[in-house]
Parts: sequence; C-alpha cells; structure tokens
Amino acid sequence: MTLAACGPAKDVEVGPYTVSVIGKNVYHIQDYNHENPAGEEFDAEGKLTHFNNCSDIYLIVGQQEALLIDLSNPIDWADNAAESLRALVAERVAGKPLTIAFTHNHGDHTGMLPAFLEEDVRFALPERDFRRLAERFPADKYRFINEGEVFDLGGYQVEAIAVPGHTDGSTVYLLKGQDLLFTGDAIGSGHGVWIFNENGFNQYVSAVPHLIAALEERGVNPDKLKDYGGHYWQKDWLNLPKGRELGMDYICDMKAVLDEMEAGKAATEPSNLGRPNLDTYFRHGLAIVTWNAAGAEKYAHQYAESFVYRDADIVFRQIDEHTWEGNGHLVYNESVYVVEGNDKALVIDAGTSMPHLDKAVKALTDKPVMLAVTHGHGDHVGGAVCFPEVWIHPADTALISGGRRAYLGTVHYLADGEVIDLGGRQIEVLHTPGHTSGSVTFFDKEHHYGFSGDAFGSTNLLLFAGPFSTLIETTSRTADYMQKNGITKLYPGHYHGDNPETLQRVLDEKKMSEEVLKGKRKGTQDPSASNGLNSYLYDYGVYIRYNDPEALK
Repeated sequence: MTLAACGPAKDVEVGPYTVSVIGKNVYHIQDYNHENPAGEEFDAEGKLTHFNNCSDIYLIVGQQEALLIDLSNPIDWADNAAESLRALVAERVAGKPLTIAFTHNHGDHTGMLPAFLEEDVRFALPERDFRRLAERFPADKYRFINEGEVFDLGGYQVEAIAVPGHTDGSTVYLLKGQDLLFTGDAIGSGHGVWIFNENGFNQYVSAVPHLIAALEERGVNPDKLKDYGGHYWQKDWLNLPKGRELGMDYICDMKAVLDEMEAGKAATEPSNLGRPNLDTYFRHGLAIVTWNAAGAEKYAHQYAESFVYRDADIVFRQIDEHTWEGNGHLVYNESVYVVEGNDKALVIDAGTSMPHLDKAVKALTDKPVMLAVTHGHGDHVGGAVCFPEVWIHPADTALISGGRRAYLGTVHYLADGEVIDLGGRQIEVLHTPGHTSGSVTFFDKEHHYGFSGDAFGSTNLLLFAGPFSTLIETTSRTADYMQKNGITKLYPGHYHGDNPETLQRVLDEKKMSEEVLKGKRKGTQDPSASNGLNSYLYDYGVYIRYNDPEALK
C-alpha cells in the first residue's frame, strides 16, 4: 500500500513497520510489512483468511523539535518491533527533542508505549482520557493537554482540537498551514467511528460541528484538507479514487449522518461485528457511525420536538411553527429559546459559551432579534456577546457585574408584568425570584406555555436567593397565573425532552416549601455540597436544594 506523497516517495519497511512520506519531514508509520499485510483478505467463499487491523503512527519533524502521534498496536508477531520503531524514529528525528502525543487512550494506539518509557522523550496526554492512568508514565516526563495546545516544532506548528465521542478525550492534531489533519479514531478511517454508549454519542453530535468550525476558524482550505486516520487501511472500504485522501467532504458527511440520526432518518445496515453495542452502521455519503440501533432510536425520540439545526455549540428543535428550543452541551443541556412574532423575535437565554449564537438564530428566523435572559447565571448569558443589547431583571444586576458585565453590551431592565410585543405575539414577564433574586418567567398566554429558566429547577431547584418564604410567594403567584391563563407547561432552563415544568410541579414545590417551614417535612443534610446549599428536599420527582438555616428564616 502506498500513500500519495508530495513528490515521488517509496514505502520503506523497517522490521514490522512500513514508512511512507506524506509531506516534507512528515511521515506515516504503519504496523505492517510484506509478511503481514494491512487489512483483510477473503477466500473465494468470502471467508476471512487474514486480518491485520493495522494502526497508524505519524511523525512530524520540525527545525527544532519533533512530534510523534500515537504508538500503534502492541506488536507480538515480530521479535524486533520495539527496536525497529525506535530506530526508524531516531533516524528521522536526528537528535531533536521528541514529544509523543496520543489521539486517545485505546490499546491499538498506545500499544508500543513500552518501547519509549525508558527513552529520553516527553509525553503529551489528552487529559480526559489519561488522567486516571498517568501512573504508566514517568512522573517527570508527561503533561496533560487539552483543546488549543500548540506544539511549536520550529517551522511547523501542530494544534490539538478536542473531538470527544469515540472516547471522552479523543483529540485530533492539525498541522497548521499544511491542511493536514491526524485524527486517530475520532472520525473513523473508513469502517466508521465507533461510539460505545449514549454519553459518547451525546458528545459526538456536538464534537463534529465543533471540528468543522475549528478548521474554518484556522483558515484550513476545505478543498485541500487531507485527513489521516488511525487505521489508514480502512479507507479501502470506501472505494475512493486512487491517491485520494479523506477530507472535509468526509467530515461534513459525518455531520450529515449525525443530523439524520438526530431526526431518526439515517440509512442503516447491520454491522455484523458481533457486538450488541455496535450492531448498526449509520451511513451518509462517505461517513459511517457505528453504534447500536436501540441507542439511536432512544436518542431520536428523546425529544417530542423535531430536530432542525445544529452547530458546534447548540442543537435546535422546533416547538411549533414560530418557536424553537435549543440545547447547549456544557452545563446540563442549558437551553435557549427563540420566539418569533410578525415583527421581531425574542431570544430567551444565551447558554454557557455560544460565540456564534446570533448565526444559529439567523438560521431559524430573519426577523430582528432581541435577547432577554431569565437570570444572570453564566450558563444563561454566555452567548450574549453576540448581541448588542440584553434585557434582564434589575435584581440580578450583581450577577452581571465585573468581567461578565464587560461583554453584555447595553443592558436594559425587565419589569414584573411587562409585555414584550413581537408583533401579533405578546410575551408577558413575571418576576419569579428564588433561584436568583432577579429570576423571571416569560409567558405566551395565547399558546398556553412559558419559559422559566431555572426558577423551578428543571427537576433540580437551587434556592440561592431568598428563604423558602420567597419560593412560596413565587410558586403561589405562578400557580395562580397558570390557572387563570390556561398555561399547560413551562419550558425550563435545562430541558432534556421529558422535564417541562407543569402546574402540578409548581404546586408540589409550594407544598414542600410550606411543609418544611411548618416543621412537617425535614430536609436531608448534604455537607459535601460545594455551592453553599448544604441541604435538600426530594419528593414528587424534584429536588429543592437550599442552605440551612438561612432558607428556613
């Protein structure tokens, strides 16, 4: 197997390894040779007769330093694997300091680690994958890395970009200015990216758009990008033209298949891998996600609302013709809502870190937009940087002071009972303190729903501001309003499909609060809580977390 190189180059065998040139001082090392070829071979009846799941190592040599990415399978089919690998690396590094970085912590990518543990090298470890396993490395030779780590090799710079999903710490490495991307198993190599559980998929649906955005922001030429995965031989599965590498179209196909899985519309076929948690291939174009049908079915139907949009920071679903619900992925599915009228649209809350929220909103509505927030916590105002103005209740002014205030633009204040006229659609503001002093709930009486932020907790109410008597007043006012105006549900600040607040939820929280003040209900101590809320009540499927004795006054 020969890779396309920048000029004529021949593969070189060194023991059980084959070395190819893919750029100036950029090498591809694969754990195969003529005696043990990469990939699969079948007989005339289709029976597998040979298999070498060849794994890839990439070496980038700069003017001052060198970077080795991954360490292949553990080779037990050749006696000289360790010395061969050390020798071929040393010949090309030529005495420069060497760092070994990993795309993720799986044995087929860390397999030859023992060959270098006694050598004069340094290790760069994606923290989320290696934090608990760092004892394998000499204490003075490793460091943890995260998103944005740049290896300056002299003439070459390599940047780490986090793409969790296959593992929590999956990381890809961009050779800046060369349009070369080394991805391990983060986006697959041809047989598909393997996703092992629901948490992995939840991360992956945001990670792929994040990768696309990161490459665009770094000026990568989408027509020239070459993606070198962790099992290069698998590219043969895709029947690509000779010499063509995977590229941006492949990554965009990966986003497309995730979008189709979100909507429950992806093309599927059995994987025949013999693993129940990896029983299905989900396909779009060149891309394959390997997961299980049951997990995908559950995910696609987690929300009653239909999926309509995703980028690196948020996924939007449609509540009705002119209303959308969006979820971030940094703080418990932090929620953003877009409410459109005839004349303008109201964005309610702005997530934790959504620097492109304005662009996402424009994908949903072409109306002029105003931003209002339910309260001033960081997981609800992060995307306010996109908007020139923000509306908030004045009682939460203290929460947006200091550094946070600097990126909020012009601040306007909401009043209890205020009506925001969007043109043919009115949204009424109700002051609902308890979680914070300035928490508000937005009501759409015509459509019989509202948007409550964290005022009632999304099943986990954190009572930061005010005693239980404040919560009793808030729940009493809200329940009366809901009953009078036929409000059937409140979309909360951390919506995950099955937890809208209801009139009954509001009444339950009122009852719990009244009973604890009357001594009829006793809270449970939680001295380990780090947020100052040292006690909690739990009943009716909801927690109320509070500080004892302050909340009992």
